[in-house]
Amino acid sequence: MSKINRSISTKDTSILIANAGGRCSYNFNNDICNKVLADGRVNLGERAHIIGVNGPRSEFKTNDLELNGYENLIWLCKDHHAIIDHPTNLNVFTVFELHNMKSRHEQRVRTGRLPYFGTETSVQDYASLCTLFLFLDIHALYGNVASFPRIHINFYDVEDMYEAYCMDNPPSLSLFEPLLRDRFDRFINCYFDLANHLRGLPNIKEDQFSGWMEKQFDQVSYQKVVIYLESVESLISIIDQRFPQILQQDVYNAFD
Repeated sequence: MSKINRSISTKDTSILIANAGGRCSYNFNNDICNKVLADGRVNLGERAHIIGVNGPRSEFKTNDLELNGYENLIWLCKDHHAIIDHPTNLNVFTVFELHNMKSRHEQRVRTGRLPYFGTETSVQDYASLCTLFLFLDIHALYGNVASFPRIHINFYDVEDMYEAYCMDNPPSLSLFEPLLRDRFDRFINCYFDLANHLRGLPNIKEDQFSGWMEKQFDQVSYQKVVIYLESVESLISIIDQRFPQILQQDVYNAFD
């Protein structure tokens, strides 16, 4: 019996990663991964076989199919590789569906619908934001002041966490992509403007148990809150487009 060749060439690997934009290709119904897996130096993804060498979907092998060639491979993260190959999912992730999945993802890359992917700087941007929002709840940025004149004491955590990050990573949180950097800079400037302003307002009510306090209402304060909330929405929107997994990550809890 001839030995099965399991090697995948460097050329096919390079084409696969490049066409996937360095991101996980998994997209099924409304579930899209897009996780950044390559930066030109380090590859964290996996080359998954659409038709297996002797594993999942291997019954569809044909004599003219190059099993280890680009056409039979899809670039995935470790988790989604395991999902498509799980025995209970083989009737869902068929050969036809995986080819379509790969095609949809690569089409998004070619048409610029994933405009920032697979570069050294994109991974660095992801790492910077991921680290900051590991300790700061990104989903609370809006809610802590959205019911102004009621605000939550955790609103001021942004300042503490951002300054702690900058102390360890001088001089500031560095983002390389211009639009992403502009959105973040606008957010942080609006935050400090609002935080400094709110500190100067007297507390009308304060519940130390829940952390909520009520400030004195005035139109100037209200407009500053609106401007800040717009900057939060703008930042979260671009993070969702670039690095959606940041919105899904758990916030670090030292007591867990």
